Amino acid sequence: MGNGRFQYNSLSDEELVARSKSDKRAVSELIVRYLRTVEYFAGKYDISIREDMVQEGLMGLLKAVNTYRFDENVKFSTYANVCVRNKIISSMKKNSLTESEQFYDDSLEERFVNSLSDSTPESILMQNERNEEMYNKIISALSEQEWKVFQLFLTGMAYNQMALNLGVTVKSVDNAMQRVRRKLKSVLK
Repeated sequence: MGNGRFQYNSLSDEELVARSKSDKRAVSELIVRYLRTVEYFAGKYDISIREDMVQEGLMGLLKAVNTYRFDENVKFSTYANVCVRNKIISSMKKNSLTESEQFYDDSLEERFVNSLSDSTPESILMQNERNEEMYNKIISALSEQEWKVFQLFLTGMAYNQMALNLGVTVKSVDNAMQRVRRKLKSVLK
C-alpha cells in the first residue's frame, strides 16, 4: 500500500484534483498535503474552537477540490488557500463569535514557515511516515455511501436533493453526514 501513496505523492495538485472525482486516494493525498495549511489558518483562533475551525477548513479544502476550474489559469494551491481561509472566516461569522473570543498569535506564521523549511533527512522521513499514516486513515475512514454523500455535499447540494439523487431518505443523508464529520474529526486528531 505504501507504494501507492508514493505514486500519488509524485502527482501535481492539479493532477490529483482531476482524478479526485472518481478516486478517494487522490482526495486523501490532497488532504494530507494541505492539512498543515488548514491547521495554520485555524491556529489563528482560540484553542477552544480551533478543532472546529480545522474541520471547517477541511470542508473548504474539499469544496475547493470539487469546484476548481482548470480554465481559470490559477494554481490549485492559491485557490485552495482562499477557499480554506474563507470557509473558516464564514464559519466564524455564521457562529457570531466576537473579536474577544478570537485569538491571534503573531508567532504562528513564523512557526509555520519555519516548520515548512525544516528539511533534514530525518525530519523529511518522519513527516513522510506521518503523512502515510494519515493517508491510510483517511482512505479507510469513509464507507462508499458516506463518500457519495460527502461528494454531493461538497458540490453544495441540499440534503433533500442528495436524498433524491441517491434514492435514500433525508434522514439517511443527515446521518451519513454526521458520521463523515465524526470520522474526519477522529482521523485528524
